[in-house]
Amino acid sequence: MDPISVAIASLNFPIVTDVSILLDSTLFFGVCLLALLAFFEPRNDKRLKVVRVMVLAFILAISLKEIMKVQRPCIEFPAKIPCPEDYSFPSSHAAVAFALMIAFINKPTYPFFIAFAIFIAFSRVYLGVHTVDDVLAGLVIAPIAYQLVDLLWKKK
Repeated sequence: MDPISVAIASLNFPIVTDVSILLDSTLFFGVCLLALLAFFEPRNDKRLKVVRVMVLAFILAISLKEIMKVQRPCIEFPAKIPCPEDYSFPSSHAAVAFALMIAFINKPTYPFFIAFAIFIAFSRVYLGVHTVDDVLAGLVIAPIAYQLVDLLWKKK
């Protein structure tokens, strides 16, 4: 594991740990994403588009995990939660959070979504289940997913 990821995973702040563990739950994380989208985006058509972007980002991340087959850092370094059994690269949590963030570019709420996505990415490394490279790959996936959905959306 790289030194930056080790440094982040070595931190210990109880409140950050508790929130990170809560957001690790796929169900809770998904509900948070949808709640944020519903609260901050009044247009139903835009909500639908963003949901499609997040789903595509998730599918791309999961697919890349199966292609790349990068072992989780918690195989070698102790994590704050049980080590997930799937692969590490890229982080699907980060990909989806960054996809939601991109949907709010040029909106007054964009700083909130930047902070949320960065916290999600940080929390994945903090818990010890991803490396910085994993979450950065999620950041790369997000605009790709957005552009693909945007192209199809415009043709509709």
